[in-house]
Amino acid sequence: MRVEKKQIEKEYYKIVLVNIQMDEYKILKGPEEEQILTRVLQDDYHSTKYEKMLQLLAWELVEKEYREDFCSIFSLKNICKEFQNGKAFIKYSYLRNIKEEKQMVHTRVYPRTIQGEELKEFMIYVTV
Repeated sequence: MRVEKKQIEKEYYKIVLVNIQMDEYKILKGPEEEQILTRVLQDDYHSTKYEKMLQLLAWELVEKEYREDFCSIFSLKNICKEFQNGKAFIKYSYLRNIKEEKQMVHTRVYPRTIQGEELKEFMIYVTV
């Protein structure tokens, strides 16, 4: 009799590395259309690539009733504050469009690099 192991690992819809110091937003795994967007985002003095991508995702993919919380919880200011206050991760679940279908997704943000008390990099993991 052969026993098959159940897959315990979560299947990630999207994995992102954000480097605050270098102003990088790298999708390590995720939808092609979002990867294309990250390549065309231009630098400017008013906001980072992360902040621009956050706004684009909020207005294009996140359902209206979740947008305000989405932008607030995942703002760069809030993420830095939460990790400086010792939080291990930030999580939020919301409804978004995936392949023209509304689905509930679960997002967790983890610090990756902290120097002194300053957050340098963080990772974002999204599951469906």
